[in-house]
Amino acid sequence: MIGGSREAAYEDIAVPIPKGQTISQPYIVAKMLEAAAIAKSDRVLEIGAGSGYLAALAAKLGREVCALERHEALVQRARSRLRHLGCRNVDVRHGDGTAGWPEGGEFDVILVSAAGAQTPAVLKAQLVPGIRA
Repeated sequence: MIGGSREAAYEDIAVPIPKGQTISQPYIVAKMLEAAAIAKSDRVLEIGAGSGYLAALAAKLGREVCALERHEALVQRARSRLRHLGCRNVDVRHGDGTAGWPEGGEFDVILVSAAGAQTPAVLKAQLVPGIRA
């Protein structure tokens, strides 16, 4: 279990993971996915991949998930976990989420799991125009 506590998997709390990060509580993850309304044909960009939890769920809903994480150690763990889960439509990379995924083109959905006060313009530019409010 991530964080060493199997019991935490059944609680609606943020679960600690390495590098001082957390997995958002299940209720928040569910609300994010509900608001995103990911369709089977959607390309999804996730900022702040952490453990890969949200990316794995988004992968079940959409066509492709590109996930960025700023901590290399978490990237390696997320890749391993996603491979183990059979999530073949997820690409996790080490990088600064505020810079977006430059070679990724446009995305139908952008999920931001970790963010500052302002939405970076580069992320807005990578969102397919007019697809969602």
